[in-house]
Amino acid sequence: MKLRPGIKYRQLQYFLAVADTLHFSKAAERLFVTQPTLSHQLAELEAQIGAPLFDRTGKNVRLTQAGEIFRPYAKRSLDEIEAGANALAELEGLQRGELRIGVTQSFVRRLMPPIISEFLQRHPAIHLRVSDLPAIQIERQLSEGLLDLGIAFAPSVLEDTVLEPILEDRLLLVVRDDHPLAGKPQVRMAELEGVALVLLSRDYSTRQLVDAYLENAGVKAFISCETNTIELMLGMALASGVGTILPESAIQKTEGACILPIVDPVPVRTSALMWSRHKYRTLAATAFAALVRDRFAARLPAI
Repeated sequence: MKLRPGIKYRQLQYFLAVADTLHFSKAAERLFVTQPTLSHQLAELEAQIGAPLFDRTGKNVRLTQAGEIFRPYAKRSLDEIEAGANALAELEGLQRGELRIGVTQSFVRRLMPPIISEFLQRHPAIHLRVSDLPAIQIERQLSEGLLDLGIAFAPSVLEDTVLEPILEDRLLLVVRDDHPLAGKPQVRMAELEGVALVLLSRDYSTRQLVDAYLENAGVKAFISCETNTIELMLGMALASGVGTILPESAIQKTEGACILPIVDPVPVRTSALMWSRHKYRTLAATAFAALVRDRFAARLPAI
């Protein structure tokens, strides 16, 4: 297979769009071009490569072996071009642009507003887009170039993710002040045996961490409810008398609530900045990360 010169940027875009959708008309709609234009550019690309990239059998489309091999190189090429364009655009400094951040729920609730406020005061021309996402979705969107920076919890799942620890946070038990455990100065992990709890759903890393601590301690807690909303967890603890386990940074003192440390062992969650190993770090993302580091430097470790 001999590669001819002259592969065009748009040909790589067209190839990846069809590779993602496995459908020529859907790829054309995504790219806002006609299907004949798309087909013509792909035919030129295949001629330049010297091998078919797609197997077109009736209405079905699939990648050939050559297409499967070529796909990651095409994506890497486009990523590098976009990174170069971003680097050139930032010659003007933090005077324009967009910063896309993925943040887990407990950070959104209490810790992010003052950091976001300070960033916008320093860089008012930057448009911020902050998404509340589970950690695994943050990692995936960083890898796909849909986010510039993530703030979530260790450990990471994807090899592409680079973690930078910023905060260690205790996990605390929250119960109503008339709960049987409320009068204690602290609660041993073993005392959670059979206690009714409302916890985050299993796709959240904090829930996975809680499950691991309970399992390692041989504790079988009664999970009465799962949710993706911290406000609902705290509300149920106050309204129904169940307990909930949350990171210290996500809890605000509320009338009628009792917040108890857990010991034997002390459950700890490590929060981290998340970066893609292979994507360009924009000036805006770097500046935001610096604010996060400054705010939490004195709190690592917290215990």
